[in-house]
Amino acid sequence: NKIIDIFGYEKIFIPDYELHALIALSYYPELDSTAIEFKSRKMRRLGNARPKMDFIFRKPANRHYVIIINKNAKKTLGFAFSDIPFNAQIGFFGHELAHITDYTEKNNLKLIFFGVKYLFMQKNIERYTDKITIEHNLGHQLYELTDFIIKNPDASEDYLKFKRNNYLNCEEILHEISIHNNLPDR
Repeated sequence: NKIIDIFGYEKIFIPDYELHALIALSYYPELDSTAIEFKSRKMRRLGNARPKMDFIFRKPANRHYVIIINKNAKKTLGFAFSDIPFNAQIGFFGHELAHITDYTEKNNLKLIFFGVKYLFMQKNIERYTDKITIEHNLGHQLYELTDFIIKNPDASEDYLKFKRNNYLNCEEILHEISIHNNLPDR
C-alpha cells in the first residue's frame, strides 16, 4: 500500500487506528523516517507521546518514540477512545505527533530537562503543543477533539478540569487557526 510506504516507514500501528495515525502522519512529513510505535495500555489520561527509555543511548536522529492510547479510558475518563469521532481521533494523533516533533529537536540532555520541566509547566507545554498541531494544519481536528471532550456528558469531572486547565479551549483553537491561516477572527 503506497500510503503505508510513504507515511508508515518505521512505524508500528494499532490495527483499529492505523488509518487515523496515517492521516495525522501525512501532516508531519518531518517524521517520515522517525521510528514510532503506537500502543494501547491502561493509563490515567487519554494518551501520551514519549521517547522510548533507551533514548539516552541514541542520537536524536535514531531515537524511537511511543504514542500510547488509554485502553481503559471508559473507566478513567468516562468515555472510550473508540467513542471519539474519526476526525477528532486524527486530532488526538496530530497532538501527540506534535510532541514528537518537539522532542526530535532536542538533544538528550535537553530532553531530560524537558521531562522535569513538564512536571512544573505542563499547561505551557500542552498549549504550545496544541499550537504546533494547528501549525501542521490539524487545527480543525484538534477543535473537534476538544469540543467532543468538553461537551461529553460522560466525561469525568477530573478529566474535564485537567483538559480545561492545560490545553487550548475551543475559542482559543479557532483564534489560533485564524492566525495561522491569516484569517479574521470569527
